[in-house]
Amino acid sequence: MTRIGVRLAIASRDGILRLVVIAGAVAIGVGLLLVSLAGINGVHTQAQRTAWLTSSDHNLRPSVNEATADPLWAMASEDQYRSSPIERVDLAPTGPRSPVPPGIPALPGPGQYYASPALSRLLKSTPKTELGDRYPGQQIGTIGPSALASPDSLVIIIGHSAADLSSQGARQIRSFETAASGAPGDAHPGRMQLILAVVAGALLIPVLLFIAAATRLAAARREERFAAMRLVGATPHQVSIIAAVEAVFASGAGVVGGFGLFFALRPLVAKIPFTGQPFFPSDLSLHLANVLLVALGVRQ
Repeated sequence: MTRIGVRLAIASRDGILRLVVIAGAVAIGVGLLLVSLAGINGVHTQAQRTAWLTSSDHNLRPSVNEATADPLWAMASEDQYRSSPIERVDLAPTGPRSPVPPGIPALPGPGQYYASPALSRLLKSTPKTELGDRYPGQQIGTIGPSALASPDSLVIIIGHSAADLSSQGARQIRSFETAASGAPGDAHPGRMQLILAVVAGALLIPVLLFIAAATRLAAARREERFAAMRLVGATPHQVSIIAAVEAVFASGAGVVGGFGLFFALRPLVAKIPFTGQPFFPSDLSLHLANVLLVALGVRQ
């Protein structure tokens, strides 16, 4: 009966058109839902990567065992270049076991610094009198994505001696924070995730109405076909199987199309600065729970 159901679903132009419309509506709905869920995950991932910028002497989730770590003099501040903020972190170790922030292999020494890729490009393309003179010394590497909110982040980590930095108002820490507290620069944890969830719900309502309308338009023709099958001897159970096969076929094609739509749109969505900064495309990932949620939702 399953094979017969598939053959009947695509036996005519009307049947194919009906399947295409329903599958297309499901694909749009699934694609939007996946993008929204990935956006929520992306906000959390972005916040977790930049948690180290909020490090203090009482971190919620320390990056190292503070009992065995040497203190680290640290001072975070914000520079400005035109309309772009630059996160500046000045560090000075007090021993070989001082913690190292994410994104760099080792602490910079006095007169050395690491810069994010975007800031490295900016330093090379801008006259030193406008920007480079603020950060004297030698750049010894770039900061990796694990410490950056986005590809456009402007971050610099500058090394000092302990005697120099301790006299500039720095404080000692023994670890870096790894617990996400919300979107970068957002003092209210979870606020951006809640906004995205509300937006996702608002976007899905018209799509669900479209799916319902497409199903209703096909219902009359489908009922006529099922009635004809009953007249030629099909049992109610057989008709139910054929109807279920058609529904599964259309929704399955829609789910596959929705995932394809999500992966096609992900690079474009990553450029949207929901939190004030764009995402890395890999931030817009899906968890197993997200996939199961979508699958169960479509099944319902």
